[in-house]
Amino acid sequence: MSYKVLVIGGSYFLGRIFCTLASRTGEFELTLINRGRYPMTHLPGLREFRCDRHDPVGLSQLPKADYDAVVDLCAYSPGDIASLLANLPGKAKRYILVSTADVYARSPDVKTEDSPLMEAPGSGAAAEYTWNKRLLEAELAVSCAGRSMETVILRPAFIYGPYNYAPRESWYIEKAVKGEPLPVPSDAEGRFQTVYVKDAAEAIMECVRQSAAAGRAFNLAAPEVLDYPGFIETLRLVSDRPFTTRSLTVEESLREGVPLPFPLTAEESELFSGERITRLLGVRYTPFKDGMEKTFRAFRSVYE
Repeated sequence: MSYKVLVIGGSYFLGRIFCTLASRTGEFELTLINRGRYPMTHLPGLREFRCDRHDPVGLSQLPKADYDAVVDLCAYSPGDIASLLANLPGKAKRYILVSTADVYARSPDVKTEDSPLMEAPGSGAAAEYTWNKRLLEAELAVSCAGRSMETVILRPAFIYGPYNYAPRESWYIEKAVKGEPLPVPSDAEGRFQTVYVKDAAEAIMECVRQSAAAGRAFNLAAPEVLDYPGFIETLRLVSDRPFTTRSLTVEESLREGVPLPFPLTAEESELFSGERITRLLGVRYTPFKDGMEKTFRAFRSVYE
């Protein structure tokens, strides 16, 4: 069976991995809309159109087609979904929105997909990003209901892996490869969860394939709960060269402006259950050590 999928913004990180893996299966006919900075036309079964999602004239030039699913990887601001659907030729059966696990109301509880969502914005750029995702989830429901489209929401925790442009694991890998000391907060109480980028891409494919995904939200969070010491220990296990660390307190890291990428305090920490997508769709999580080993090899070739 072949699935016709319209991908919005699929040339960076998760989108790039999704398009690559989906094209290899032979099951997907991909139509990709992006701005053409990283062409993907080398992939079999993929057509690429250079167009900004906010350009109604550009969108109107797309072939009129019916899709099994829209996969939206770059909806960031309110109105992004409504304007896309208003100007898109053709129809789609299902709309898959990549949101974030941070849309839940803050609490010490492990968040399931039924946990309360945030009700008000916070302050700062990160809070604005999260609040916009919360608004987009609501917009998705309204925009798709009027078009009899099924909805799926994916809420990933920290995504890691090859092509990650966010300076998280790659920031540490670069320091290890270049022989620079890795800063480690000695008194950090933060805990966090991750999802390997390939697992997130597999989750999107299953949300296209399976009828059980329709109308549901899914957290993407591996069950391993990490902290800074555990992260550094895993990095040491997968690194093919020794590295040194530099111990500093949370206060020192903030004072010095060290861009530590994960939660530093217990208050910042949020934990999630990613079990629903395994139970309903069969998506499995790669052990963190295995995923980091592949990630280290990928970034090592970049930084050497």
